[in-house]
Amino acid sequence: MKSRLAALLLLSALPASAAGLRIAAVDVEGGGALLMKTPEGKSLLIDTGWAPGQGGPDAASLPSSAERIADAARTLGISRIDYLVMTHYHADHLGGLEALLARLPVDTFIDHGPNREPMRADLTPQQRANAPETRYPAWTAAWQDHRHLSVAVGDTLDVGSLHIRFVASDGKVLEAPLPGAGAANTACADVPPPPRLGGEENNRSLGLLMTYGRTRMLNLGDLTWEKEIALFCPTDKIGPVDIYFVTGHGMDLSGSPPTAALKPQIAIMQNGPLKGGDADVIRTIEGYPGLKGFWRSHDTRRYPDLNGDPHVIANRDGEPDQGHAIMVDVDRDGGITVTNTRNGFSRRYTAR
Repeated sequence: MKSRLAALLLLSALPASAAGLRIAAVDVEGGGALLMKTPEGKSLLIDTGWAPGQGGPDAASLPSSAERIADAARTLGISRIDYLVMTHYHADHLGGLEALLARLPVDTFIDHGPNREPMRADLTPQQRANAPETRYPAWTAAWQDHRHLSVAVGDTLDVGSLHIRFVASDGKVLEAPLPGAGAANTACADVPPPPRLGGEENNRSLGLLMTYGRTRMLNLGDLTWEKEIALFCPTDKIGPVDIYFVTGHGMDLSGSPPTAALKPQIAIMQNGPLKGGDADVIRTIEGYPGLKGFWRSHDTRRYPDLNGDPHVIANRDGEPDQGHAIMVDVDRDGGITVTNTRNGFSRRYTAR
């Protein structure tokens, strides 16, 4: 409890930009949870992490994903979620829903449409309990009597001054390049097939291209290798971004070589100590042209030689897991400050 209180005090002491966009990349142990607050006070949460007691071998003794999201909400001065985006229905993104709703009300629920992943016959009882087909009814129950949107590729949404364009949804991706994109992608040559395949819901992930002032940010949920190739080959349909929230926690289901077309200045990977952060993906990201900062939720215990600069890793292997977040403050004029709440270390960047 003392270490958690210390983390909250550090979060609250971080410099805030009253006129800017605030983002918390919440550590949910290799799940998805990205919380944003606009200058107008509007809030957006992308995914809800794991159910209580899930998310790694030590999950039973750690604060749940919902508790960590609620902590980040208090830090940002958020008392309700205006928009909850569920990229897809896997347990590391949808699992925390019910526990979160017990802490924070949600006004609008956004998804790609119905669950598309049938129950496999070979699953263990625990896997069946976490399968999309099992968890999806909780999502439909949650949005009853609330505003609910199932969005398609090309749809847009304004959350205060944050503009969102959905670039992937329900297995489809942009077919035509956005303005400023469309260049031939040399990284498409001789791309090998994906190392392995994930569940169908990964393919259906929502992809969000978010723009605030001059800053462009991309979150593709767990969109898989084959869908990345459709989005980035033979021409790049997105164009360069300033902040890339690494797809699929850095698992090798995603992170194909053609993603180099994004040329992000900042990559933020929400991995766990044992989940995500696969070696080939780390090497691909480190090779992105123009990359200035590669921030991570955790050391990767499996590939310690690839952990990189410890200043930009929020939770270190060998230390108590305190669920430290990575905070991002974005000014309308393009100033971007990224802060590690474990140590208060910050770096300042400027959007293109």
